[in-house]
Amino acid sequence: MSKYKIDPVNENMSIQVIIERIDKGYELQKIDRELTEKEILDFNGAIIIAPDYQREYRFTLEDEVKLIESVLVGIPIPPIFLATDKYNRVRVYNVVDGQHRLRALYRFYYNEFKLNDGLKLLENLDGASFNDLSLDIKSEFTEVKILVTIFKDFPGLDFELEIFNRYNKGTKPLSPQEIRHAVYNSNLNQYINNFTFKLFEDKELRKSKLRLAYNITKDRIQKKKVQEGLFVILSILEYGINEKYDKSLEYAEKYMEEKSNLEKDEPELAEENFKLVHKLFDDFNKMIESIQKTVEYPFSKELYGISSRNYKFQISIAMILAGIFHRIAKYEVDIFNRVVKYEVDIFEKKFIMQEDRNLFLDIIKSNMQDSFLENLEYKASSTNSKEIKMLIDNIENDLIGIGFLNKMLTIE
Repeated sequence: MSKYKIDPVNENMSIQVIIERIDKGYELQKIDRELTEKEILDFNGAIIIAPDYQREYRFTLEDEVKLIESVLVGIPIPPIFLATDKYNRVRVYNVVDGQHRLRALYRFYYNEFKLNDGLKLLENLDGASFNDLSLDIKSEFTEVKILVTIFKDFPGLDFELEIFNRYNKGTKPLSPQEIRHAVYNSNLNQYINNFTFKLFEDKELRKSKLRLAYNITKDRIQKKKVQEGLFVILSILEYGINEKYDKSLEYAEKYMEEKSNLEKDEPELAEENFKLVHKLFDDFNKMIESIQKTVEYPFSKELYGISSRNYKFQISIAMILAGIFHRIAKYEVDIFNRVVKYEVDIFEKKFIMQEDRNLFLDIIKSNMQDSFLENLEYKASSTNSKEIKMLIDNIENDLIGIGFLNKMLTIE
């Protein structure tokens, strides 16, 4: 029998139950710690309304009003497709198809829009929010049953993604990074997504220098461009530049796949590795924030003196800085090429000194200006791993030559 044989279950679920489960899903996604057994049971059955492969909400107000009107007059709406998954050890339901319908129902229930555009059959409710409805109408609305098809025990997220694609044939194809986020699920994947959204949404972090450095915008987040760049950086922070990779996207692809498989095969080692990668990334960001005291957009050509209003984040320069950090932050690896011991932590104390920072940046600037990046005769990719490695070799040799690394690696 085919490994892709599935047995979907149909269930009539009331709007009230759906909204309660969506509430649980939102609450669950805000928790970034390990859950207690009681919490795991309490969150069981939560609906994750927008898994990573789902796109932004595109319903217009008219679309929302028409949907609510259909529900109120008893016109059946298309079924919702859910798939079981695990999130922070909780058994949850991902929305495979029906995100927009569920969001419209949810938004109306919480008075986020009024029935003031597009009503054709219930003109007497024009201008009404949910709170404005009579108790009887509210009760009828929340008791409406919607057909929900639940796919249980999927062969994997790749199959769930295939189901999603088949029910969304008329939409724009998913980007490679959207597919990676769906297929290569891991704690690191969730961490990077949360890191990105927090920098964008948290009011206290709106003026964060890192938000500028990574050029975090709504469009780049939704297209997963920010996350893609971060996984390229993480791969290089941990393993350095790989001359076998022809394109930057290979770093993200291989790295995300490795972490997902490690979590499945060796969860304890994966947890230890996650902590070490988290530490590497934190220290790398300390270096970037320190550079930003001199250069506002360190992942752009501004790093070596060329100003540009566009291209605030260039993956080639991000790769170079990550590669330099990998050389400076010495750590040991085991036979599986995984980080097992972080030997030094230099950016907490040392790199904050202005004279050290200026010296460091001067070396980078002079090498980049003389590199393939500014060679008019160079026609190949700016993310060529061999060229980037040679550039990093030159930078490291210059730093060694002036005694910079010895100074930086001396722990007081």
